[in-house]
Amino acid sequence: MKRARRAVLWTWLALALAGPALAPQSFLAQNRQAALAAPSPRHWLGTDAFGRDQASRLLVACGLSSLLALAMAAPALALGAVLGLGGAFSPRAAAWTRSAGEACRSLPWIFVLVAVRAALPLDASAPTIAFTLAALFTVAAWPSAAWALQGAARDLLQREFVHAARGLGASRWQILTRHLWPNLRGLLATYFALLLAAAVGAEASLELVGLGLPPPWPTWGNMLNPLKDVTLAHCWWLYAPLLILAPLLLALTPWDTRPA
Repeated sequence: MKRARRAVLWTWLALALAGPALAPQSFLAQNRQAALAAPSPRHWLGTDAFGRDQASRLLVACGLSSLLALAMAAPALALGAVLGLGGAFSPRAAAWTRSAGEACRSLPWIFVLVAVRAALPLDASAPTIAFTLAALFTVAAWPSAAWALQGAARDLLQREFVHAARGLGASRWQILTRHLWPNLRGLLATYFALLLAAAVGAEASLELVGLGLPPPWPTWGNMLNPLKDVTLAHCWWLYAPLLILAPLLLALTPWDTRPA
């Protein structure tokens, strides 16, 4: 299982880095006469409703969607780590973190998303939408990471080796970097994987309310978006992004950390 996960993650990383350069055709080129063409030697994964090569768009989408997911997950983890570790050292900060986290988790996010999309101009640029996605995801996702890290850090602060370090005059920064960080790296890596998987899924889902990257930029989400049209359901090659999306989400889920 671990080997399969590593293979999927390495394949994803390779496609994210080199995918756009490997695209056999321009992801912008349209051929209306070949719209919704089935896979062929010229179009390995067929074409979309505009006659654009699906294989080329999928390879470019690997890079764009991965970059967008990273831009969403990294700030959420960073904010959660700062607030969680701060709360472990300070009861007052812990109370604030709990209250702020509960407030963020209780927001009616579907209405927030619709309101944000309504406030954005229809021709909002890709950087604007990417920043909006990152900000919304950070606000929604940081509490779970913060609470987990805070609990783990509090437990470590009660250990004998930390008490010994304090007795020897170690500062908070030294305790954090020399004693907490080495023991929390695994938990941070696990939550980064979980947040990355959530960001990948969120990008695809937010296409439903128009908060994905605008055309013509391809992402996994907006490549799957046309499937809302039931008349396209018979075009099985339009499901091609799922060949990457589904294994990636499974690989990013830490199955081996579940209790027996």
